[in-house]
Amino acid sequence: MAGKRPSSTAVGSSESTESSTPIPAPAPSPPSSGSTWTSNLSRRSLALILLLYIAALHLTGLYVFTKGFLLTRLTIPAVSPPYTPDHPPAVPPTHSKAVILIIDALRTDFISPYPPTPPSPYHHGVLSLPSELMALDPSRSLIFNAFSDPPTSTMQRIKGITTGSLPTFIDVGANFASTAIDEDSIISQLIAANKTLGFMGDDTWANLFPASFALSHPYDSFNVEDLHTVDNGVIEHLIPYLQPENASRWDVLIGHFLGVDHVGHRVGPERDTMQAKLEQMDNVLREVVELMDEDTLLVVMGDHGMDSKGNHGGDSELEVAAGTWLYSKGAPLATASGSNGGETYLFPGSTTPIRHIDQIDLVPTLSLLLGIPIPFNNLGSVIPECFAHDPVLLERATRVNAEQIKRYITEYGDAEIEAALSASWTKAEVSAGALRGSSAASTSALRQSVEAHREFSQLALRQLRALWAQFSLPHILTGLLILGLSIPVLITLYLGVRNSSVKWDVFARISIETIVMTTVVVPPLPAVVLGVLFQDLGLAIQTFAITAAILSELALVLPLLLERSLPSLSSLSVERWIGPVILLGHAVSFASNSFIMWEDRVVMFLAATIPVVYLVKAMAAPTTDMRLRIGFICAGSLFITRLVGAITICREEQQPYCRVTFFSGSQPVAPLWGLALALLLAVQVARAVAQFLIPSKSLAGPARSFLGIAWRWILAANAMYWILEFLEAYEGLQPARVPLVKAAKLYLARISYGAILLALPYYWATSGLCISIERGQSQTGEEAPVTVLGFANAYGSTYLLFVLIPFALVHLVTQPMGQIALIGLFVATLLHVEVVDVQRDAILMRRSFANSSEPGAFDSSSVQTALVRPSFTDVVPLALIGFIGFFSTGHQAVLTSIQWKAAFVGFPEVTYPYSPLLVIVNTWGPFLLSALSLPLLALWQVSPRPQSTIPVLAHTLQLALAFITYHTGVLFSAALCAAWLRRHLMVWKVFAPRFMLAGVTLLVVDVGVMLAVFVGLGVTSWKVWRTFKCESI
Repeated sequence: MAGKRPSSTAVGSSESTESSTPIPAPAPSPPSSGSTWTSNLSRRSLALILLLYIAALHLTGLYVFTKGFLLTRLTIPAVSPPYTPDHPPAVPPTHSKAVILIIDALRTDFISPYPPTPPSPYHHGVLSLPSELMALDPSRSLIFNAFSDPPTSTMQRIKGITTGSLPTFIDVGANFASTAIDEDSIISQLIAANKTLGFMGDDTWANLFPASFALSHPYDSFNVEDLHTVDNGVIEHLIPYLQPENASRWDVLIGHFLGVDHVGHRVGPERDTMQAKLEQMDNVLREVVELMDEDTLLVVMGDHGMDSKGNHGGDSELEVAAGTWLYSKGAPLATASGSNGGETYLFPGSTTPIRHIDQIDLVPTLSLLLGIPIPFNNLGSVIPECFAHDPVLLERATRVNAEQIKRYITEYGDAEIEAALSASWTKAEVSAGALRGSSAASTSALRQSVEAHREFSQLALRQLRALWAQFSLPHILTGLLILGLSIPVLITLYLGVRNSSVKWDVFARISIETIVMTTVVVPPLPAVVLGVLFQDLGLAIQTFAITAAILSELALVLPLLLERSLPSLSSLSVERWIGPVILLGHAVSFASNSFIMWEDRVVMFLAATIPVVYLVKAMAAPTTDMRLRIGFICAGSLFITRLVGAITICREEQQPYCRVTFFSGSQPVAPLWGLALALLLAVQVARAVAQFLIPSKSLAGPARSFLGIAWRWILAANAMYWILEFLEAYEGLQPARVPLVKAAKLYLARISYGAILLALPYYWATSGLCISIERGQSQTGEEAPVTVLGFANAYGSTYLLFVLIPFALVHLVTQPMGQIALIGLFVATLLHVEVVDVQRDAILMRRSFANSSEPGAFDSSSVQTALVRPSFTDVVPLALIGFIGFFSTGHQAVLTSIQWKAAFVGFPEVTYPYSPLLVIVNTWGPFLLSALSLPLLALWQVSPRPQSTIPVLAHTLQLALAFITYHTGVLFSAALCAAWLRRHLMVWKVFAPRFMLAGVTLLVVDVGVMLAVFVGLGVTSWKVWRTFKCESI
């Protein structure tokens, strides 16, 4: 709140609060007289430069740390030499042709002859051909549970089943844009052997192996809304190729079906849709088996499994269990028993184990069966059943496999790995030498050689799996140093802006000049030296960025450490220290995997702490009205956040103590009551927001039409989109109506996009303040008095309309239960803004009583013309609301919680760059909204000072620095714990995903804060200046 224009009467609330010394209304400050280049920069430019600098520190620190922590696997460019007449294959091929069919997300129990108990009618015993043929002839039909190394996303699994190599954790980020495989693979070996390859299906194959297929029919792979186009396309081309007249056109056919995976993402495995899709796959396989000749090997596999909701990407038991079936009409694949006594696996709920392999074991097995060399980088072991009918061939196969892995280990050049495998390899060599010295190898000698070579191969895989995360400690420590130093840098800037008050721009100019000087003087020297020495421009740029970041951080922080004394404990009130304590508690919790697993409950507890403190402190408020307002607002905020926190999905580790409420039962769709409530709230939330504007008479100007008409009906359209989404998959909908529902859904979303991205921003930017003018009647003939309604909240009400625009966008791409959560949390945000305002009013009133010259007197003018600086504690609830929003909109710090449906809101297929951006908005939207809401704490119930200045920019910048400090503390702790526990069993399951979430969240917050300061506050301040000639400083 601030002073009012003398010739006007401002009607409405003019309250404001905080826990610090009030700042008297300043006179206009003279322009800076410095001669430095920064003297020409506006205050808004200074604020933006400081925020850009902080974002640059975060980017640099994250890049360096990630480079050391999430390294990609070392790819060796060597290639296994092709077989020639002088160098024939050690194992004669059993088949000259192959049909390889990938049924995306084909989980083991979908084809297993031993399904869980009780079986599901939707996916057990439906695709039954593999188990039927296995029962008829186990020597020609083999079913396996194939372990698919996480991350269980399609691109990584295709790499694994073609190269035999292990994926890397960070590779999952490339799943949206696959890059060509440049290492030795079964595809390149087939081409080297002059085999003709045909492909149809998921276009990921065409991206990974460009120009490799003589027959190519790719289809878009990310349109999870489309259940049939890809599958129908594969069938359309596959069946004709299998006809006898086309047999000479190909040697290997690869088909990749996507329907099962898309059904899983769309509605989950427990639906009639899944049953129909598996029936289609069963029919296709029956036709393939009927058409294939005896010289063709059939391989049917899932690239990964799916969890109970139909999702994948992580490492849960259901996600890594991929079904695999090998079938041959001609040469037997195994002995009559079909088993070789290998490792078995008991699927959850099943009573009979099934044969277990690693998915990459298919690579050496298929290579030898087809008579081509095993790819150089392969780490898989041959499947012994496929060679067990002849002990000599089995020994040769395992020996050739082990020798190939030994060549890779030698080329890899890791001394520790070679030392760990030395004894095992010596044992294998001895057993092989014994066979070479014997003219007629005994069965026991062959068995010893098989066991020794197989032991070596599997030990090598275990050793190299341990090297999956090959950490670079120098990069990790440097990244941690940059991220860690950014916290005291933020504290320095926060204190500098806070203590400089209206002269904060002088401090900002000095800070910026310090940053520039430390950046341009020293860092270029080592960058140039290293760049020239190693002839590496990338190294030079990296060296410059790291050196500049560390030196500039030290230059900013050292004066604080050398000159500033710590505040006395007696000066710290509970309102001031509770915020930092909550940050510390949140950060420390990342040292425990259990706390990370239950973070959705931890943040609920932390978020309830500050309202409880406010409730207790409310008893000391100076008036009964303030005590009641604080009490009711805090109680309402606690109630809403508790309700919203009940909306959740569960991590695998939370079972059986967690109940999913975001979806309906086992199906990944919202419950019917959730759809209805989302629509009701979408229509009524505008009324709730209006209640916050009515007391200050701010429901004026553009506010009434913006809220009551435009925003309300956009939210209603957003809710209707998801109702149509539900109807599209509804079993009772007539199939003829589905295209109509699809079209209506598509165009409804596009209309919403147009209104949100074009109409609303234009209306907000070109309209005036949320005020109205009332002219009274003069009884004396003098000029009639003028009343400016909404004047007391001219800043806050106008900025609030800005926040409603991105809220509508996030609301659109969020599923119904998430829409309910977003609306509840937005109301909780406004309640927090209100309680902070009342707290500041209470401080001003107490100050006024204390400074009054007469006991019991109250100087109202001091309350009307003063502001209170915000505190760190003010921003903590907003930060926690962002976390609660993340969890209550159906997300967790696991890859499987990514909601790919968001990529198709308004688009029938994957459309770059919009689809990835929509997934980002869906995932990080709550954090973005909390950052954009930040200036409300500085602007709410603040009235302009006509012909004067008001420090709302200073207060907003102070809040922004505090808010970024919170998220930087969270990131630094997550990175530190992940690095410290990098050999922990749960590092890739818990700690690494949490670090990645914190890293992206911080960058989103940086962008959100800059948008809030530069766009939201900038336009709002311009409107106030245009109307009242009040400058925001």
